Amino acid sequence: MNAPSATPPKREETNVVETVQSLVVAFALSMAVRSFVTEGFVIPTGSMGPTLMGQHARLQSKATGVEFPVDSGPAFEMYRYFGDQVVKQQRPIFDPMLSHERPVGALENGQIMQSSRMGDRVLVLKFLYPFHEPERWDVVVFKNPTDPVGDSQNYIKRLVGLPNEQFVIIDGDIFTAPLGSTDPAAFVIQRKPEFIQDSVWRNVYDSDFEPTDPAALAKMWNRPWPGTPFRSVASEPAQFAQGNARAWSKPAGRATLEWDHSILTIDDWAAYNMWRDRLPGPYPVSDVRVSAALDSADPAAVRASLTIAARKRNFVFSLADGTLTLKIVFTESGDVEMTREFPFEVPSAGAPFDLDFVHVDQRLEVRMNGESIGVLDYVFPSVDARLEASLPGRTVEDFLRNPMGATAPPTIVRWEFDGAPVTLRAVRVDRDIFYRSVALAPREQGALATDQRDGLGFGCDPHHPAQLQADQFLMLGDNSPASRDSRLWGAAHELVASRYGEGAPFVVPRELLLGKAWSVYFPAPVSPGFGLPAIVPDFGRLRFIR
Repeated sequence: MNAPSATPPKREETNVVETVQSLVVAFALSMAVRSFVTEGFVIPTGSMGPTLMGQHARLQSKATGVEFPVDSGPAFEMYRYFGDQVVKQQRPIFDPMLSHERPVGALENGQIMQSSRMGDRVLVLKFLYPFHEPERWDVVVFKNPTDPVGDSQNYIKRLVGLPNEQFVIIDGDIFTAPLGSTDPAAFVIQRKPEFIQDSVWRNVYDSDFEPTDPAALAKMWNRPWPGTPFRSVASEPAQFAQGNARAWSKPAGRATLEWDHSILTIDDWAAYNMWRDRLPGPYPVSDVRVSAALDSADPAAVRASLTIAARKRNFVFSLADGTLTLKIVFTESGDVEMTREFPFEVPSAGAPFDLDFVHVDQRLEVRMNGESIGVLDYVFPSVDARLEASLPGRTVEDFLRNPMGATAPPTIVRWEFDGAPVTLRAVRVDRDIFYRSVALAPREQGALATDQRDGLGFGCDPHHPAQLQADQFLMLGDNSPASRDSRLWGAAHELVASRYGEGAPFVVPRELLLGKAWSVYFPAPVSPGFGLPAIVPDFGRLRFIR
């Protein structure tokens, strides 16, 4: 007898219509998210570097081991103009910890282009601004008002000017006043929130990066390495000595460290721009942070005092006997302008502790182990007074006649220690973002609004501040020396002008805001090795945008 044949399982019929409907719904949802919720953008240029990086090369100095990004755009620009004849042309490499003038190596344009990385990719919250007012210091994506339909239609900058206010840049800082006010004292400095400020410090010096082979460096430079920019003052009873452990140590008694500008300058020079030619400046910066980790067997017997001399004043931070004293003294007269005292808990013996001395946005602050132990804010009676304090020996009129040639003197940094022996490690100097006052090119001067004078950039003339009307915003790039932003745009595109009026150059209308950039979700990729192209995201640089 034959066994009954097995009945094959019944196949589930595929419903083509339901599949198509599911795909359509998924596509619609993804487009809705992209259009109304969040969208990815790629950073094309270095105008926000190094906060956000456009096309760049990441270098590591053989002299000190410090790693840093550099805008690779100039190499590609030269190749587009001149072709293969510039491939072998070399560009110098400067180690930012050693010198801004003496190179430690070089790369050919071809090597730069071959090792170049694409810009960061960021996520932008597009739903935010219809329900939440844009805030000062947001990093935003917007339609370029001078080219809203062209190749560069999407820009990313930091929002620094808000509607219904007057706006002016003075000595790298931002000042605003209510729209229509004629009171010189109405202009107030706009301080960055702590989480923003902590993210935009630019490192000038770090004692952890010193020459690994001073003899080889001396051979390259045809001169000995001059040493670190902090120099021990010879006239002091005690002396700081720097050993192989990259630490400064002093015995009991008074010893002083002074910053030597002949070795390294505290200004708005940026390694990111080292291949950008003909940038004016650099300009001295007096908004600085000086940091170190202190180690002493008897912290209660250590007395420390840091002085930053700038703006015709000595800004003095003193710690002694459990009291922090913040004091501002006029340089010429020696009169005390302001002083405040704050008690603090002296660290335990044998426990190293971190100190940060901060002078930024007309504020003095000291932090111990990351916690603020005292703050002193100060003001100037007018923006003219702040400008003249920043340019000793010059008047506002001198600045207006030659804004690009009016620079402040070098900032003096003097660090005194007395009492018990102490060792300093992880010594750092950082400087704040410095927003430059700029002059407009002739083409841009022809498009000036009626409130502009003397060819100064928008918001750069203290006597004719930028006037931001309702629903108008002002944008600046974090890489101020190499950023084309509200200071320089000039006239709006005809499409923008026809909608928002001819009298609104330089600004971004509210409707052109696309959203707030909130994270770098795909950092510039790296090569996985084996000669493969750079395709793997640099996951260590995933970050929120501040």
